[in-house]
Amino acid sequence: MNRNLTSTRTQIHKLKGKNPSCKEVLIITSFDYFLQKRDISRLQMKFKEVILIPQSTDDFYLLNKTVAPLISLYSRIRIVINPQYDHQHQVIYELAARNNKTVTITTIYDFCENELKKVYIPEKFEYTNPNIEESLNFKRRIKYPKKVIDIFISFFLMFFSLPFWLVSYFRIKLQSPGPAFFYQSRVGMKNTLFNCIKFRSMGLDAEANGAIFSRKNDKRVFPYGAFMRATRIDELPQLINIFRRDISLIGPRPERPEFTESFEETIPYYNIRHNVKPGITGYAQIMYPYGAGVRDARHKLMYDLYYIKNWSIALELRIIIMTTVIILARKGR
Repeated sequence: MNRNLTSTRTQIHKLKGKNPSCKEVLIITSFDYFLQKRDISRLQMKFKEVILIPQSTDDFYLLNKTVAPLISLYSRIRIVINPQYDHQHQVIYELAARNNKTVTITTIYDFCENELKKVYIPEKFEYTNPNIEESLNFKRRIKYPKKVIDIFISFFLMFFSLPFWLVSYFRIKLQSPGPAFFYQSRVGMKNTLFNCIKFRSMGLDAEANGAIFSRKNDKRVFPYGAFMRATRIDELPQLINIFRRDISLIGPRPERPEFTESFEETIPYYNIRHNVKPGITGYAQIMYPYGAGVRDARHKLMYDLYYIKNWSIALELRIIIMTTVIILARKGR
């Protein structure tokens, strides 16, 4: 992220757009965590310039000494605001109106859903997103086509993947003594626990010191295990979980109860993802790079909630196609 405008009291991020025909500049006030590289690239393709204004205790200096000169350079301005802890936008609007600029104001909630295709999650529990309902789930008209897709594609995958099952079974046995399958407790729909079945990709003592997140180039992974994780072959036994009705083909990734308890205490709205069945793959998995920890869980939740709220057959098929591309390119974990 370029940092072209700097003051001694605060810092503004000014990102040059890649669309010379666009006359509109985007200003995001009280900017916080929600943008990632993919989002920034998307915004740069659409706007002439993107200006990120961080939260500041010295708003008078920030707005009048640094933002005012910027506003004079543009004729059309779009301001993204967070109404719950943001008052900077009021000053910016007044500055823009005073200079006869065309101003459009959008809330961070609508902006994230319409422009970035994810749902904004507040940083603190005392803040809310009015676009989110705690009872958000899949209605009956969605559950039926999802079930049809689950059954059809799962039988297809089971039939054509049988050679991989056989090869993986023997390769695991050769490289790492012990069972070929790995059973792990995961949190499913309505917070019920189920045993997630996977091909074992780590040594038997991988969690001798307790549960920890897996990571890239994890030393606990044996060679063929790394190949399975990159191609997601290790996920194939979860087809059995689909037939058991524990999970769906597409949905939020099922987490371990140890991590879920921590996330529910630190991330607002995290419990909503348990209103639907988890999935082998999901919207968050194709939109967000592999990661672990609270920060990554928060970003993934934004995509999970968007998926639940905006489900469509087109989105479901897109996730399936993108997952296939990721597997063929070996861009898995």
